[in-house]
Amino acid sequence: MSKPILIVIFIALSFMMEAQVNTQSIDTKKKNDTTAAPLHKAMIDKFKKVNDKIYSLMNYIPAPIISYSTETNWLFGLAKFNAFDLNKKDTISQASSVGATTAASLNGQMFLHIGSHFHWDKDRNIVDNSFGIERFPRAFWGVGNDINIDTSKLITKSFLNINIDYRRKVLPNFYLGIGYYYYNVFDISYSLDTIYRPQQYRGYDGGLNSGFGLSLNYDTRDNIYNSSKGIFIYFNAQFYSKALLGSDYIFNRYIADIRAFHSVGKFTFAYQLYTEANYGNIPVYSMALLGGTDRMRGYYKGQYRDKTLIDGQFEIRKHLFWLIGGVAFLSMGEVNPDYSYINISHLKITAGAGLRLMVDQKHKTNLRMDFGVGKNTVAFFFGFSEAF
Repeated sequence: MSKPILIVIFIALSFMMEAQVNTQSIDTKKKNDTTAAPLHKAMIDKFKKVNDKIYSLMNYIPAPIISYSTETNWLFGLAKFNAFDLNKKDTISQASSVGATTAASLNGQMFLHIGSHFHWDKDRNIVDNSFGIERFPRAFWGVGNDINIDTSKLITKSFLNINIDYRRKVLPNFYLGIGYYYYNVFDISYSLDTIYRPQQYRGYDGGLNSGFGLSLNYDTRDNIYNSSKGIFIYFNAQFYSKALLGSDYIFNRYIADIRAFHSVGKFTFAYQLYTEANYGNIPVYSMALLGGTDRMRGYYKGQYRDKTLIDGQFEIRKHLFWLIGGVAFLSMGEVNPDYSYINISHLKITAGAGLRLMVDQKHKTNLRMDFGVGKNTVAFFFGFSEAF
């Protein structure tokens, strides 16, 4: 798997280290030099100017992505995330945001992923959107818990993915929502191997998922991008129908996502429990996926997949110095054909740590880099805002 090189981070860190070293040297001299005080103030002012310039750069300049792998050759791309207030007079609504990641390889592969969250009218209305288009090789390990991580095969598939969720506040902190979900997979090629027989899985040759959903949401978080207190509870039911929406596959999906946050001193403790269940003729590329940038970090997304999934994670967060923060996390989860198959012998455990670079002090949004370790796997992820 390729790993991004975020040049902008190292530039920012070099500025920080230089200013910090200079400030520390002046503090040392201060005890023996009566002229240290004005010099110290001058250095702090200089440090503040550097800090403001870095914030300004990060608000406008996207982070570069450069990587290399045998499957893609050299890959070049950009990643950007911005949080903003739709109405500056509305001091109650959470910040809205738009984030995008795009890249293209010398082998002709590409992907573009855009996500947006809009909050307005004193948080009475919320819209979450995502758009994805891709032609890119991804590893596939099969279905279930009994996979051999050394026999993954590459699948290069094209897809178009569009999700739209609208939620309306009906009571304090309570929201009801409706959504539409479109996922079209086509033009699939895969590596040939006697071990790998894609025909054994429903939907191996692609197809269209088209469904609508209903949701119930309770949210008391202080900041949706970097929570330090509050509770988030989300239930979502999706229905995919051929007669109503032209879906090639008929199935239902149910999702529950529960999160809690609290702070003790300078530490923030975060908890999440997530589960997904699919019933019907679910295609293989739409099954519940374990791993990825947000949950079960330490496994690549889809390394384990099946009709049902349940996982949980615990994270400790702390500001370290300047714009830098650190986290440590522990996750557990498994996939199964249904909940009756849940077994502790299937349980996967991941643990890891990460760094945070605050790119927007007003809205407390971070650029994050996480390093996770699972059973016989190591994975590096980066993204914007917190994992949950």
